[in-house]
Amino acid sequence: MKRIKLLIKSPIAILILLIALFIPAFIDTISVGYYPMHDDLQPMRQLVMDKCFRDGQIPCRWSEDLGFGFGYPLFNFYPPLPYYIGQVIHWIGFSFIDTVKVLVVLNFLTSGFLMYLLAKEFWGKWGGLISAVFYVYAPYHAVDIYVRAAMNEAWALAFFPLVFWSIYKLIITNKWIFVPVVSISVALVMLSHNPILLIFSTFAIFWTFFWLIIEKGWRVLPKLLVSGIWALGLAAFFTLPVIFEQKYVHVESLVIGYFNFLAHFTTLDQLFISRFWGYGASLFGPVDDLSFQVGHIHWIISLVSLLVALAILRKKQTLSILIVLMFSLTAFYTFMSHQQASFIWERISILQYLQFPWRFLTLTIFGTSFLAGSIMLLSPAIGGSNKLKLFKWIPAFAGTILILVTIFFYKDYFKWEKHWNWVDDTHKFSGELWKLQITAGIFDYLPKGAKLPPPNPPDGDAKLVSGSGQVNKVFKNSIKQEYSVRMEEKGVFQINTFYFPGWIYKIDGKQVEPVLEKELGLPQFNLDSGEYKVTANLTNTPVRNAGNLLSLVSWMILLSISGYNFKKKLIIFKYEKD
Repeated sequence: MKRIKLLIKSPIAILILLIALFIPAFIDTISVGYYPMHDDLQPMRQLVMDKCFRDGQIPCRWSEDLGFGFGYPLFNFYPPLPYYIGQVIHWIGFSFIDTVKVLVVLNFLTSGFLMYLLAKEFWGKWGGLISAVFYVYAPYHAVDIYVRAAMNEAWALAFFPLVFWSIYKLIITNKWIFVPVVSISVALVMLSHNPILLIFSTFAIFWTFFWLIIEKGWRVLPKLLVSGIWALGLAAFFTLPVIFEQKYVHVESLVIGYFNFLAHFTTLDQLFISRFWGYGASLFGPVDDLSFQVGHIHWIISLVSLLVALAILRKKQTLSILIVLMFSLTAFYTFMSHQQASFIWERISILQYLQFPWRFLTLTIFGTSFLAGSIMLLSPAIGGSNKLKLFKWIPAFAGTILILVTIFFYKDYFKWEKHWNWVDDTHKFSGELWKLQITAGIFDYLPKGAKLPPPNPPDGDAKLVSGSGQVNKVFKNSIKQEYSVRMEEKGVFQINTFYFPGWIYKIDGKQVEPVLEKELGLPQFNLDSGEYKVTANLTNTPVRNAGNLLSLVSWMILLSISGYNFKKKLIIFKYEKD
């Protein structure tokens, strides 16, 4: 009997229980075929990542297929982390569409596990379970996955609890072992979603200073500084080009027209009252075709958490203050999604790159889910001090009821609008669907040499613009092109790939500078009569080289330390066993 009780309380049992509780959140994803979604580029981005690895382009930056076939610097600016994870899944043997499905399942599991890890530190195991279920089943989490298919935003959301947990553990222990954990958790968010990092960092800063003040842990500041610098190093291969090379691409489309923040504020009814659920677009005014609800159970339990704070004020003052702080910050971030916060958006211009004020709901569901577990602090008042065994089961019974009610109340949101059972990789990457994949979002990071997106695909990989002769493609992938050109008379040879810093062109082994065509910025070369070998190679700019080097060194240090600690634990385990 004693062994059974220990087994039930073991981490493995908790893990199995969490998986079981999360199954309704992703069960609709485990099916044949594909589904309609807003950001219907998930399989295509995974295909781009796979081609990068096959071509030896690591880290992945340039796609030969996107940009209507003219090439596109996708992962030089678009956060790549979910697709690096997806590449491992694809290597295992999953198709591109099935890889997307596995990423969905892993996202829900990761979000729940990490929230449990964080919340149980403060509310105990039952409180951790409640917070984990609230986090997974938050309505906006369903919007991110099943409506918007915002894979990057969803993965950033998954790592929020790990950042908070690692910062907390570092401050209260002042141990170097938590420095790499803080570093990698922050880097994971940085590599998942740029705009979300912008707003989440403020939440993390408040959290950090709260515990520094409570623990009088100013001695930890050097370790926090090392953690921050290390995180920047881990993500430098991506963040440095984003910062210093945006001048080479069109980014104005990210904040104009449909993406202007003024068109996407929420209303009080949408946040707290309405249970409307739709799969349409965010529209100007209160007529959106998708849901922005915080969740009735979420905001009600958050209000209850204030009563918890009052009830435990004398015995657990720190936790009481923590609840009030988290509630206040969560309320503020929810306010930032409302029209009344427009004056803040207008004054802090960098917020405009967030595009949609309702993206602050990522912080709302994080805060409300964390607070939900705090209600288990009421259990001593319910009957924990009573000797009767009956009362000892009341907290567990109440927690179970809350978990089951939450899952039942929200479960209908966690499903796709439709199922297209006939869609597989072959169907997705052919015909009109292929055309949609390679042209969607083309203006977001279009190289500056192109005034507007191309109206048609290129007329071959390369061609003669003037003069007569013959062009033969010898080789082409995402980072290298080679052509054999025979000119019967003087003319202009053109490579139908957008120019972008890093492309190096050579004619018969000698580097040359191209003349850029005026409309699309395509590289052109004046050639006399004769035969030529023309090559184009994508190389790293100084900024990319610096980022790659910083990341390489940072990851090598991380892996070395992790390997050393693992080996040390094995030695200790062997010694204790002997």
